[in-house]
Amino acid sequence: MIKIKYKHRQEQILIEEIASSSFITKDILCEIKKYYNENVPYHNFLHVLQVSKQVLKLNPNHFNIVEIKSLFFAALFHDAWHTWQADLLDEFNSLDIALKSLEDFREKYDIWFLDERLIRKAIVWTVFSKRWQLKDRFAKILWDLDIWVLWLDFLEFCYYGFPFWYEMWQNEKEYITKTEIWYFKYLISFNKEILLSEEVKEISPNIFSNIKKFLNTDIETKIDMMKTIKNEDITYKEFEKKYK
Repeated sequence: MIKIKYKHRQEQILIEEIASSSFITKDILCEIKKYYNENVPYHNFLHVLQVSKQVLKLNPNHFNIVEIKSLFFAALFHDAWHTWQADLLDEFNSLDIALKSLEDFREKYDIWFLDERLIRKAIVWTVFSKRWQLKDRFAKILWDLDIWVLWLDFLEFCYYGFPFWYEMWQNEKEYITKTEIWYFKYLISFNKEILLSEEVKEISPNIFSNIKKFLNTDIETKIDMMKTIKNEDITYKEFEKKYK
């Protein structure tokens, strides 16, 4: 088992940013956090906070308040109780937790007007790879955010994305020299097979240029970045300052 230093300080920064919205409070976020394991390198609360934060950036002219709020809560629960092994049943467990928790939240925190059908489809579809077969608009958006959210910026991908490789039981050199070759070919192939949803294109307009930036960064720098992420409770701003 490869353990990495959990980013508690960055988590607090995201909690403050998200709680500044009218959708949720710190108390509710703390309740949701109990469904995530800090020892899981990638599929943890920091990841879902980052995805959820992007939901709040969606253009409000394209959605009503129930849609945004429902997708936001789907994002917060989409990896609840993740097993680390990316079991195909993970998202069904996450959905079960989401629906039970939201039932409690309705009374406890006066949270109403949520679309359970939207939440159900959005969470379950984050597990399936054949995204181009999706018909549901909101499932597409959450699936996009779950992957492409990492490409808002080249360094933001490195900060939030590198823990994924530790979750796959790979060391730094193995990832840089082997995994990235097939993985990024896989990502780039999406550009041919999958049209990124227009809603997410607005948020992440530079996805493919950021992939090229990453591939063109020297191996030593990438390995150093990975070790920093593994060993330090560093915030994103500190990481950005160190490597920009």
